[in-house]
Amino acid sequence: MSEELPAEHLLARVARQDVAAMSELYDRYAPRVYGLMARIFSSRDTAEEVLREVFARLWSESPTLSREGGSVAAWLVFTARGLAMDRLRAERRNALKAAVQGGSTAKAAKASTPGPRKSKATAVAPSPAKSLSAKSEGGKSRPAAGAGVAPPDIVPSAWLPLPKEIALIDSRLVLLYKVIDQLPEPQRQALELAVFGGLSESEIAAEVGEPLGKVQRSLRAAVTFVKHRRRAVCGTWAANI
Repeated sequence: MSEELPAEHLLARVARQDVAAMSELYDRYAPRVYGLMARIFSSRDTAEEVLREVFARLWSESPTLSREGGSVAAWLVFTARGLAMDRLRAERRNALKAAVQGGSTAKAAKASTPGPRKSKATAVAPSPAKSLSAKSEGGKSRPAAGAGVAPPDIVPSAWLPLPKEIALIDSRLVLLYKVIDQLPEPQRQALELAVFGGLSESEIAAEVGEPLGKVQRSLRAAVTFVKHRRRAVCGTWAANI
């Protein structure tokens, strides 16, 4: 059985427009990215749309990412979350706008209609994004080679961890999960709403029904704890976790 090529080697080939290398990266990382999207979105179709866009952007940005030596796994996760948060914020704005417009329409209809009937405002859903995928021989959905995608300004390469750091954390995921499980429930809930829900501190406070100051303290404590224990995950004193 041949040894699995490092993702960064495959990325260098993708930068040279190697579709086979892109397919291998997709097979390797698509389940992880989709799992993250499925946790953020309740709609499977939406999760799949974002997944396709992430890999289409990887194809477009591969020359830059390969040249700067960033981690493919980290880039995919950070980019996917950035796209997901943008979509969630847009959905919230659209929902708020529809609610405001619906309320105004209902009031106007009530004022102009003498009978007891109440008007019912209907929100029109935006048209779905165009698919950026192509079908491979095996029937799997893959990113379209050469898809024209605007360069994203989501993840500065300087912010990305090194590939060897990601590989080390991947090898110790059990320890990382143990760290997160040690968080008190209020801290873990606030952290999950911020990371997976994309909520601001004030939105988290409204969601959990707690004062803003308490939510801010919970978030700070959670982030500080995870950052500190990350040294254990990446170091040699794992027995202390």
